Amino acid sequence: MSILLALALAHPVLAAEGDPPPAPKAEAKKFEVPPVKMGGLIFAHYGYDLTKSAKSANSFELDRAYLTAQAQMSEHLGAKITLDAGRLDDTAADTKIRVFVKNAWLEAANGKAIKARFGVVDTGYVPYAESFMGGRYIAKFMADDQKLQSTADIGINVQGEQAGGLLSWHASVLNGEGYSKPELDAGKTGAARVTVNPLAKNDKLALPITGFVAYAIPPKNGDSVITYAGALGVKVPHVYGWFEYVGKSTAGVSTGGVSATVSPRFPKYANVILRVDRFDPDAKATGDSFLKLIGGVSHDFLEKTSVALTYERTQPEKGDASHGVFVHMQAGF
Repeated sequence: MSILLALALAHPVLAAEGDPPPAPKAEAKKFEVPPVKMGGLIFAHYGYDLTKSAKSANSFELDRAYLTAQAQMSEHLGAKITLDAGRLDDTAADTKIRVFVKNAWLEAANGKAIKARFGVVDTGYVPYAESFMGGRYIAKFMADDQKLQSTADIGINVQGEQAGGLLSWHASVLNGEGYSKPELDAGKTGAARVTVNPLAKNDKLALPITGFVAYAIPPKNGDSVITYAGALGVKVPHVYGWFEYVGKSTAGVSTGGVSATVSPRFPKYANVILRVDRFDPDAKATGDSFLKLIGGVSHDFLEKTSVALTYERTQPEKGDASHGVFVHMQAGF
């Protein structure tokens, strides 16, 4: 009897007949490697120059063509490469459209909370502004257009998002010359962006407030370079807006400008584009600033396929204005 009692205590299942057997232990879910994601994007335009001295010059042009492959090798490791095609230098004797590397990075990530990338990585300010407003196929953002900051560079960045998007940030250490040039000296550039969006919990509203600064640590006997930006984004039903000041200071020369973009959007019908830039290449010099105006309409056929008709005008502080009409196209897959 004592033997049977001991067995019952050691194996409770035997002590009560009819009880269901214990559930088998769940096996840990294995990470399944997804297929490599491929994508492409094409920017092209037709322009008709209305400036008197241009004598009705007009042209078709391929602005950029991107081919991207993105892979997720494990739950926390991924990689991306983007090949870019465009004319490298309009003033060179050979102006064929060339293919070059725009992005190539290895990423370690823990969801959206934190990501670290190494390779040819995105910089902190312009790519963020573009992701909010879109429209790069029509015009670059002022910091990129005026060569204050490249959109990508070689180095490492760490970025993250907390509290459901209330706070997002980006920090990087880069060569500083941009993705199109090799390292030229011993200097490096450190940069940081912080964005607070108090309306992040609302999918239909957004109010990102952004601060950005980059400091180029110079080599011996070199000049430091500080690039900075402050921006306010606005998203309400049927209207997007982006308002920014960007500047750069080096060797006693201060460069900067303001830009305002307002875009009423009615996706089933058309989007309106209204943008004004005022840029001053040298705050101490006179007569070198200019005003740039862009106005027009666009239509989105698909998420990444759009056509826009714009009028664009650049009015220098001194001298005659240049202006023209353009048909811009974006096609993506």
